[in-house]
Amino acid sequence: MSDNHHHNPSLQLGKMEIALVVLLSVAYIVIRFLDSSPILIAVLGFILALWMIIKPTEWAVEGLTLMAERIGIGSYAAGVLGMMMAFLPELILATLLIVRGQANIGILTVLIVAGANTLLFGVVTVSLSISKGGKIKVPVTTLRYESELMIVAFLTGIFLLVFNLAEGLTGKLVVDDAGQTSLKIPVLYSVGTVAIYVAYLVFITLDKSLQPEVSPEQKSMLKKQPRLQWGVILKFLILGLIGIIIAGELLANGAEILIHEAETSGLELNEAQIAIIVGFLGSLPEWGVAIKAQENVELVFGNVLSSISATLLLMIGLVSIFLYFIGTPFRLDSYAIVQVVLSGSILLFVNLLMKDDLQLDAFEGVCIIILQLIGFDVLLSV
Repeated sequence: MSDNHHHNPSLQLGKMEIALVVLLSVAYIVIRFLDSSPILIAVLGFILALWMIIKPTEWAVEGLTLMAERIGIGSYAAGVLGMMMAFLPELILATLLIVRGQANIGILTVLIVAGANTLLFGVVTVSLSISKGGKIKVPVTTLRYESELMIVAFLTGIFLLVFNLAEGLTGKLVVDDAGQTSLKIPVLYSVGTVAIYVAYLVFITLDKSLQPEVSPEQKSMLKKQPRLQWGVILKFLILGLIGIIIAGELLANGAEILIHEAETSGLELNEAQIAIIVGFLGSLPEWGVAIKAQENVELVFGNVLSSISATLLLMIGLVSIFLYFIGTPFRLDSYAIVQVVLSGSILLFVNLLMKDDLQLDAFEGVCIIILQLIGFDVLLSV
């Protein structure tokens, strides 16, 4: 996953970057306060959110990586935790949209994130295959620690599909005033998927084979390093989390503006198209990590595949549980389950391909890309 850092950490902010962000922030606040040009507010908000997603997420991951190094968690487990930090903006965004009464967009956004990361895996597979002469050797850690989770993600998607088919056959699915059938997710199903992912995190964190071999003397010396002091670690974590929360709010406000404009001003965007825009913005941290680290196959494969599994098992589960506790019905077009099953099926497909000859090639990457584009087309065509 993510290797431990041995450099002196810094926020890496240039003067021009700071000036530009401050200028955009002031413009956004002024225009939003004056309540003029909603589309301009949304565009400026998305631009600021894009910066907030990329840079503060890097800070949060840096802080988490430094903390993992200080307390002795292995690089693989640290990488998984860092990946979870990378999809925190999407989780916050979905939560804010639900609180603001836009649960459908919030849930769709989570599904789009899973699709965006699946598409990313296909793109990365093609790119790495070409750069490495035709085939990619699958990292052993990916086979060992992601394989079972990928199968579970597929099975839970199939379970959800079968459950809703049974509900439809027995006439128990909810139909709203517009005649739209709503997809159901049982709360115990959501609790179960979250529990599975939490168990996965616990096991990889406690797996001694993943822990670095460090003597007590080395541990003591490690903790004395300036870059591993709690003040430095907390600085990165706190600033990162603040930026991520602000990014979620900016994305949620932009999504609300687009929804309002689509309803009142003839803006030709439906809920799925709005979710595509917001979801792809939210998934940019994973794309950034993958593009930056293309030479590190273990890092790329682990982060991307883990992010898809985490979205299907953890994010959808947490959003569903949150909806249950606030008493909001889970309303989502039944075609959206295609995305859940498709992402799970692609994970199973990738798992079979990896175990077949322990390699992936460009043709297999192209197949993944095409399958995911079909899934997006289904969502956009409904």
